[in-house]
Amino acid sequence: MLAFKEEEMQRSIEHLYRLARTFSAALDLLDKQHHEPDRWEEECLSYALGAMACGLYPAAEVELEAFARPPSERTPDELAQLENRPRRFTKTMLRHGLAHVLNGDDDSSAPAASHLAVRTFLGASL
Repeated sequence: MLAFKEEEMQRSIEHLYRLARTFSAALDLLDKQHHEPDRWEEECLSYALGAMACGLYPAAEVELEAFARPPSERTPDELAQLENRPRRFTKTMLRHGLAHVLNGDDDSSAPAASHLAVRTFLGASL
């Protein structure tokens, strides 16, 4: 029984690391394109990060697949809903979040956020 639990835990860790590599590749792609995530990309990446943090790996996979969806395949309704929401996460913030998920990285300082950014985030979350 103990060996089964250890094997299951090892598969879970490997799954997380695969997702983390995909997540990092998405951020690297944004770097190569020289831009911060648009609202669609930001939404997908932030949901994927939250799902990884909660161990909901299938949900993270869905979000990472949605991130890769070409703009021509995004529905106008989905895009309209997202454009009405403020942007909240930069690549730096998403990278910090990934480090925290992987390492429990509490000692590293969080990226600086302006007072306006924090208020915008809190207003969008209410």
